[in-house]
Parts: sequence; structure tokens; C-alpha cells
Amino acid sequence: MENRAHMEPIANRIARFQNGHPIEIIDTLLNSIDNHFNNEIRLTIQEDHYQTSLMFLGIHAVALTISEGFFNVGGPDGYKKFLENYVDGSTSDTKFSDIATEIHNWRNILAHQWLGIGGYDIGYDYTQTEGWVERDGIKFINPRIYCEHYLAAFKAGGRMWDYDKRFPEEELKQIKVRLLKKFLSK
Repeated sequence: MENRAHMEPIANRIARFQNGHPIEIIDTLLNSIDNHFNNEIRLTIQEDHYQTSLMFLGIHAVALTISEGFFNVGGPDGYKKFLENYVDGSTSDTKFSDIATEIHNWRNILAHQWLGIGGYDIGYDYTQTEGWVERDGIKFINPRIYCEHYLAAFKAGGRMWDYDKRFPEEELKQIKVRLLKKFLSK
């Protein structure tokens, strides 16, 4: 299997990002995430092949990329802002931003230490009908519902694509500057 997200010659891409409207870099980022990264995230919730830890790591990576670029907010606050804007559903059990701190801490344990006391605050239950529920002080998340809400933001007409209505022109320019600076830094 081969998966190469960056096929365009680097000089062309830099010129396009620098000289183009902010939509150039924003659409490139979102399309790249959706066409490459999300294809792998979709696989993490296939029955009998769950890759729950990888799903949480992947969604979190996208969340911070978007929140830092779009809102200039990172860390737990950026993650919560991402959930509020793109993932949260209309019912209380699908307001994942209400447990953003717990999910963020769990992701940090997965990514940076593997064992941690924060792992005692969170559990998975693919059979529950709620997106998340608290039982005996533990927040149980249905990873499939969480992931489906995340992926829905990227579908045609999804919330991820309304950035041109969400942000005035001046903010779009600031997003372009932040994304370009990050692109050129590494």
C-alpha cells in the first residue's frame, strides 16, 4: 500500500499558498486531511477490527491542527473549541466538548506515557446507544458515535467546509498566515 499525501512539487505549492487567496491553503489542508488521513481514521471503527486508540490519536491530531490554524488556540482549549465547532451533536450525549478535558488527557496518556491515572476516568463501550455517558464516575464513550460525528464534519455540506461563512475575510487572511507559517517551519 502506498499513501503519499503530498504530490505537488514543493515550489509550486509554496507559490500557490503565498500568492493565492486563503482558500488555497485552507482547502488544501482540509482536502488532504479528508482524502488521506480520514481514510485511515474510517478504518479504525470497523467492527471486529477496532483500532480505538489510533482513532483517538488521529482525531486529536486533526483537531489541534485545525484549532491552531483556524482559531489560534491549541492544547485542551483548542481541542474543546474544535469539538464545539465541528463534532458536537444536538443531544447532551453527543456534546463531546463537555468531556473534552477527559478525552484530551486520555489522548496525552496514549501519546506520551501509555500508563496514567487519567485512564481510570474514561472507558469505551461500542454497544451503548449514547455518544457518551457517565457511570460510576467514569465517562464511557461510544467510539463509533464519536468518530462518526467527527467524520460528518468532513462530508459534503459538513461543518468543516463552511469556514468561508464562519470567518470574515480578515480572519481568513490570518488563518492563511498561521497555516503558511506552520507549513514552512518543518
